[in-house]
Amino acid sequence: MNWFRVKNNLAAFYAALIAAILLLASFYGTDAEVYLFPRIAAVCIAILALVLLFSVFTSSSSNEPSAAAPAKLVNWSSLLPGLAVGVAYILSLEKLGFYASSFLAFLVITMLYGKRGAIDPKAVLYKLLVSAVFMSVLYLLFWKLLHVRTPTGLLL
Repeated sequence: MNWFRVKNNLAAFYAALIAAILLLASFYGTDAEVYLFPRIAAVCIAILALVLLFSVFTSSSSNEPSAAAPAKLVNWSSLLPGLAVGVAYILSLEKLGFYASSFLAFLVITMLYGKRGAIDPKAVLYKLLVSAVFMSVLYLLFWKLLHVRTPTGLLL
């Protein structure tokens, strides 16, 4: 069971497990037309999980855990702001709607995790532009191409 002590192996295992669950949920006993997007997403996740498993099994580095202290699996100080944005995003979906909430969440995440902070006006303008393009792509993908009804709110 030393295989599960290596962080990359554990991540690959859980990714494959989640991909298998998503594939089962999207293909078993569902209508093909209604579940087109979840099926596409599940297949993409499964392919990426298989690539991850393949890279773990063929990695040139040793799969044995080091004798040193085990590495921290999660850096909570960098993860907590993103989790807070995710919770705020979910809570704002009903009030603001999918597109406005997604725009704000994407913008805040780029502000939090971007290399250039919110002080530089050019960086803020660039992040606003990228967020607007991201929302346009989401709108075209969900509303026009896949005909998915998204939560509506005050702003759309």
